[in-house]
Formats: sequence, structure tokens, C-alpha cells
Amino acid sequence: MPFRLTNQGEYAVRMMVFLANRPEKTRVPAKEIAAAQDIPQRFLRTIISQFAKLGFINAFKGNGGGIELANGAGELTLLQIIEAVEGPIYLNVCMQGQDICQFQGQCAVHEVWHAAQDAIQATLGGKRLKDLARTNQLFADNNDAATAAGLCGSPVPDRGTDE
Repeated sequence: MPFRLTNQGEYAVRMMVFLANRPEKTRVPAKEIAAAQDIPQRFLRTIISQFAKLGFINAFKGNGGGIELANGAGELTLLQIIEAVEGPIYLNVCMQGQDICQFQGQCAVHEVWHAAQDAIQATLGGKRLKDLARTNQLFADNNDAATAAGLCGSPVPDRGTDE
């Protein structure tokens, strides 16, 4: 099936950027993530379970529980996060292989799809979670607090500075 980012994929990205905007080892309650990022809790529970199994996050139950990024998760790319939820990205069904497309090797458009798919994968694969968090922090630093709170991942205004 051709790629289309679903709501669940979008929510997964929002959750991970939200967590990446927190200081390391900061546990955030799932309810806080859901409220701050406008993510329905049923979707969030599914993503949390899936990402904990993949080792992207650590999830803790009970008093003092919450979710935090796993060690090294800042190195995850946007492509890895999206594909964890959506599966492999195929711009068009013909990109899934010869068994799917009867015209592969005989279609001028196939080369265009291939180039476009490669560009999408390169772009998403070139954006690490920690880089997205850093960019969000720059947006927050250059905007007033009300605007910064509305950013994807709503960065914490105080990233450990002495302001």
C-alpha cells in the first residue's frame, strides 16, 4: 500500500519529540503527554507499549511512574520512528517489488517514483530525534512562552539554564 502518515504515526512522532524535549531521565506521565500533544489516550497507550518493546522508551508503572526516552533514543531518526508505527515507506504500490508491479523495468514513471521515494527516505532518515528537539528549543527560545507552548513537542522553556 502506498505510504500515508496515519494519525498514529503523527502521534508517535509528537510523543517522541515531546520526550526528547525533556532533560534526560525525566519521566513524564502519559496523561501529560496526551494532554500536551492532543493525543487520544487509546492511541498513546498502543504507541507506548509498542515503543517500550522496541526499546525506544522506558515505561514505568505506579507511583512516580511515567515514560522517558531510552538511552540512545535521541539518535533515532524520524524514518525509524515512523516506520516503527507505519511499516516500510512505499511511495507507490509498484515500489514494493516485482511481485506487485507488472510493469517494473518497463515503466518510465517507476524511475520517478523510485527517486521520490529515495528522497523521502533520505530526508526522514537524516533527521535525528535529538536534532528535532534542538530545533524545537530554538523555536521556543525565539518565541514568547505562549507560542512556544504550542509547538510540536512543546519544549520545556528551562533546559537547565540559569535564566
